Amino acid sequence: MTGLAVGLICVAVIIVVLGVLDLVQKVPLINPVVMALYLPIAMNVPLLAYLIFTELGVAWLSAMIITGLALLYVWIHLNVFPIMDGVPVGFRLKALGGASPILFSLGYAIVVEAVLLPLSFVFLADRVPTELLIGNLAYALGCCLVLYLNGSLRAILLSKSLGVLSRWLIATAVWVPVIGWLIGIGAARGVRQEYRAAVDRVEWERAVPQDDRCATRYPILLVHGVGWRDRVRFNAWGRIPKYLKRHGANLFYGEQEAWGTIAQNGEQVARRIREVTELTGAPKINIIAHSRGGIDSRYAITTLGEGCRVASLTTMNTPHHGVRFADTATKLKQPVYRRLAGAVNWVFGLAGDEAPDFLDSTMAFRTEVSAAFNRETPDHPAVYYQSYTSIMTRPSSDRVLSVPFQVIKALGEENDGLVSVDSAKWGEFRGVLCSTTRRGVSHGDLVDMHREDYAGFNVLDAYIKIVADLKQRGF
Repeated sequence: MTGLAVGLICVAVIIVVLGVLDLVQKVPLINPVVMALYLPIAMNVPLLAYLIFTELGVAWLSAMIITGLALLYVWIHLNVFPIMDGVPVGFRLKALGGASPILFSLGYAIVVEAVLLPLSFVFLADRVPTELLIGNLAYALGCCLVLYLNGSLRAILLSKSLGVLSRWLIATAVWVPVIGWLIGIGAARGVRQEYRAAVDRVEWERAVPQDDRCATRYPILLVHGVGWRDRVRFNAWGRIPKYLKRHGANLFYGEQEAWGTIAQNGEQVARRIREVTELTGAPKINIIAHSRGGIDSRYAITTLGEGCRVASLTTMNTPHHGVRFADTATKLKQPVYRRLAGAVNWVFGLAGDEAPDFLDSTMAFRTEVSAAFNRETPDHPAVYYQSYTSIMTRPSSDRVLSVPFQVIKALGEENDGLVSVDSAKWGEFRGVLCSTTRRGVSHGDLVDMHREDYAGFNVLDAYIKIVADLKQRGF
């Protein structure tokens, strides 16, 4: 038996063994070591089949077919279901996660074939027909094309973290030598982080038992910020309410308008405070408010006299001392700004707002207006006030807020893309919620606006801890 025959048998046996181990979830078949050995073989099947058949003859045809089927199985596995880790993250994320090993495989295959294909023409020209060498080249390019289309389409269509520019580069520039390779590897790393964050969240869910740690003494009223409504299908708090309820929280919503004035929204929040206390029989409620929802809540508590029905107010990223970016943005030429306000009012009027007032709502964010509001709205002595905020670390942390983030950052203030850390401080300041990665945590991230999982920060866990802390404090 020749060395080539032994190698043929070994390849088939190894693939079968790894396939079985993969099915029982002991060793993943699609892993860097296996792919490093597999791809140079799989990408040159026509050439290798010719060389093996020439060497071994018809007697080994059955073994060649079995080995070919084993190689085909791995190829299908890589392109159809590259991840079989048993973690229930959903179809979209599972399909997205597959983009990473596919794109990494593409990058590796391009480098390997850039070496092997020229060498095959140099050293095998006298043993292999030129037509076969050309056919093997076409086959290898076709395999790369399949990997590219599969991996790139998964990333472009399914990722929430990739920006428009990244998607365009993946779609157009991945074939550019060196640059394209770097783009493909960068995209693979990005979607891998997105998938790993989802896996971390699922594993966190498994590790955290369902209990009553969030069953506070008083019911909780969630009060959103501007630009949002309390909708069943697309609420302002993302997945947060579902997870709080899993741990015993009794939740209600402020149901104020998206672009109402502080006075209008404050009236609506005050009405909800009375409704919740009457409905539950509780003497008081806890309020957790995001962004300007904290201002609306303070107005309801102090100005409208609802402090006797409120045990605590927790504000998240609330601009208690104004927004420096608003000082700049509201100085746009009045005709332009008023046309913008009119357009926003029209859209949100269609969405259900009874009296949207974008102009007044944004003017209320100016630092001088906030200072006047604070003088006129002192804290109620019977209410416990606490505040949290977060910070972005770079413009790409949240592309929607990249411009205001840079404006406020240029003024020397750490911020979440809208609200500076100093502006968010009110009552007992409980600190800045940070990510352990470079991404940071934006204004929208702190209410799960994008419904995404991020590496280094779990917004669901953060809220569970905040509410559990309220319970421990007797609220």
